Amino acid sequence: MTGAETIQFGTTTIQYTVSFSPGRKDATIAVYPDTSVVVTVPTGTPLETVQGLVQKKTPWILKQIGAFEHFAMIDAMKEYVSGETFLYLGRQYRLRITVAGENASAKLMGGYFEVTVPDGVHPDRDLVRRALHTWYKEHALQKVREVVRVYARRLHLDPPEVTIRHQLKRWGSCTKDGVLNINLRIVMAPTAQIEYVVAHELCHLRHRDHSAEFWDLLRLAMPDYEIRKERLRKEGWRYVL
Repeated sequence: MTGAETIQFGTTTIQYTVSFSPGRKDATIAVYPDTSVVVTVPTGTPLETVQGLVQKKTPWILKQIGAFEHFAMIDAMKEYVSGETFLYLGRQYRLRITVAGENASAKLMGGYFEVTVPDGVHPDRDLVRRALHTWYKEHALQKVREVVRVYARRLHLDPPEVTIRHQLKRWGSCTKDGVLNINLRIVMAPTAQIEYVVAHELCHLRHRDHSAEFWDLLRLAMPDYEIRKERLRKEGWRYVL
């Protein structure tokens, strides 16, 4: 990967990094929730060619950056109060806060996310947020393990260890030891998108790069992966927790 490159578009400066991938046949541009831009190209691609690609795609890049900045504003404005909505498996549920018991906890019940806070404790944002995060983490692990079992079987793999993390930049990753790290927020997405992320990372147990062989394997396990990938790209900004 190169250091930071820049390109000027009117009065706006776009900073991006270039990642060279052996065996790759095409180029892709990814804009992440932290507004970083990564251009992945076949090894040996001249930087002038990369710059031309970025120049051509600049309006699209700025649109994505704007969407993620809006996403960050939404996240900052979340107050974690009764009436707010949160996604789970693609469906919206309203938050309802009650005061009872001794410990803060969350559950999905009767079409609501119900967060219970202890008697005598003010239900501040951090307390409610922690309770919801704990619930999401437990259910994300359960859901992801379920999907891992299905797709590991399709790929003739032993189900690997799974960890759930709250990340801004990636939906998933695969460690050198074969552990799948999956973003907590993916459980807010419909099951089809969760399956895409899991299948993608499982294929990295066979092919560590994004070579043609990697994509062929993913297509074998999930023939419609491109549709799922595109939907996640378009809808991922909504998965705010």
